[in-house]
Amino acid sequence: MKVHVIFAHPLEDSFNAALFRLVTQTLEAEGHEVDSLDLYRDNFDPVLSPQDRIEYHDVTINQHRVADYVKRLQSTDVLVLCHPVWNFGWPAIMKGYFDRVFLPDVSFKLIDGKLSPGFTNIKKVMTVTTYGCPRHRAFVLGDPPRKNGTRFLRAVMNRRVSVDYLGLYNMNNTTLDARRTFMKKVIRKLKDI
Repeated sequence: MKVHVIFAHPLEDSFNAALFRLVTQTLEAEGHEVDSLDLYRDNFDPVLSPQDRIEYHDVTINQHRVADYVKRLQSTDVLVLCHPVWNFGWPAIMKGYFDRVFLPDVSFKLIDGKLSPGFTNIKKVMTVTTYGCPRHRAFVLGDPPRKNGTRFLRAVMNRRVSVDYLGLYNMNNTTLDARRTFMKKVIRKLKDI
């Protein structure tokens, strides 16, 4: 399968970077075609400019500044997101990626006044992420990143899309053993693709 892995963390020596490498290496070892995108190293511009917003609904031109990113999503079978949770959300660069790339006639279609998913090619979505807080604190606040990684992404994908959300909570207080256990869980899930 073709797997598009999107990574968002500025530090190459972070645990999230180690998870990104683990994901890409495991997928490649399993024989998948991996298309990895490191948003920071790619110098992705997350800012939705005034011109981007003006052109947002014009499906004849709205993709021209992000056409390569759109093409990569439209040609994949599986989408994997690797990122930390910051301030109970995606890192700003990843949020900007969704704002700029998940466009009308790309991530959703509007036909006869009804919305339908745009990424019907994507059969599986997986998120591999870390939280600085414990799970109960995220739960009390509604865990917006989990909802984005499951409900939002499911709404713009194939109706039978399979979704996995793997979060390592309380990252700042985890032991090395807990991190290793989490990495083994990630590997097991990747082998199921």
